[in-house]
Amino acid sequence: MGKIARRLSLEALVNEFVPPHKTVALGGLHFHNTPMALVRELIRQQVAIACLVPPLDGSINADQLIGTGLVKQVLVAYLGAEIYGLAPRFRAAVEGGSLTVRDFEEAGYTLALQAGASGLPFAALPTDFLPSDQQLPTVGSVNSQDYRALNDPFTGEQTFVVRAITPDVALVHCQFVDTLGNCGYLGAPFLDADIARAAKVCLVQAEQAVEVLPAACRSVLPGYVVDAYCVLPGGAHPASSHGRYSYDDQHIADYIAAAASADDFAHYQTNIIGDSEDAYRVAVNIDERLAMLARTAS
Repeated sequence: MGKIARRLSLEALVNEFVPPHKTVALGGLHFHNTPMALVRELIRQQVAIACLVPPLDGSINADQLIGTGLVKQVLVAYLGAEIYGLAPRFRAAVEGGSLTVRDFEEAGYTLALQAGASGLPFAALPTDFLPSDQQLPTVGSVNSQDYRALNDPFTGEQTFVVRAITPDVALVHCQFVDTLGNCGYLGAPFLDADIARAAKVCLVQAEQAVEVLPAACRSVLPGYVVDAYCVLPGGAHPASSHGRYSYDDQHIADYIAAAASADDFAHYQTNIIGDSEDAYRVAVNIDERLAMLARTAS
């Protein structure tokens, strides 16, 4: 039986559905279509995260959570700041020994989420996917917790498998949500559908509420996998939101500079993330920024 999605405030979504010390997954990709408002609210409510599952290519979404010290463990296929360099708080946490990293390669990460979405315990990697030269390191030797070798029961040949990723909570961003909780995307959904189905609970932040999803939607996340949602125009900022606004180049560059030191990151957390989403919107002058970024996206 499917779920019946409820509309709540941003604060209530986190307070009611994200208990501490759980596995939390984030949707989107890089600086695109990622649930930054929900990330900020996790930080404000100081929700401890036992294991963070960033997008396939994580960025400031994961870096900000890690920078607060809330994250104990992170799964990583890629976590960085793309053209802006490394993810500063992620690097500092790893080098300082306060964060445990479970390394994946991107195919295995994707297959692991798909296995979780399908209710499977693991997924097999493609034949000859990993190097056969025993002198070459592979992800299996780096992460034996999630990768194992076993014999194919049909051929007897050795194959590698990856453990399913099954988050407790998934957080995703979309452009539209209708009265039944169906979520519409104006662009690629990336791995959002897999993340939502793999998780026990799926929470959504949407740009706009509508009676019926518009025909312009390129993909849909069905409401029966959504537990609750909030409506927050500009909620992906400083990331982009498909068809609405581009990512905020200046804000991201400023964040990466601030995140280079613990003190400056703390200042960013206090004065930019702030004590409420309304405070954040005032601090970044959200209406003016979104108007400019909308022109960039068009």
